[in-house]
Amino acid sequence: MNWSLLLLCFLLFILIVQAPAIRRLHSGRDAAAFYGIWTLTVLAVLAEQTKLPQFRPLDWVRSIMELLS
Repeated sequence: MNWSLLLLCFLLFILIVQAPAIRRLHSGRDAAAFYGIWTLTVLAVLAEQTKLPQFRPLDWVRSIMELLS
């Protein structure tokens, strides 16, 4: 089993476990931040698996934070 597949399984587990807690917060901004960063992380892992060029981690975190502020 490679590390990318293990990381994707872990990210899916985190989504399943944390989604109810995020919904209970009733905060659209927090939900957008969580789902946005989760989606970007999954896309980065998939891009790494397929050997596509990708953003550096701080670049995509900064882009999400700019959208939310």
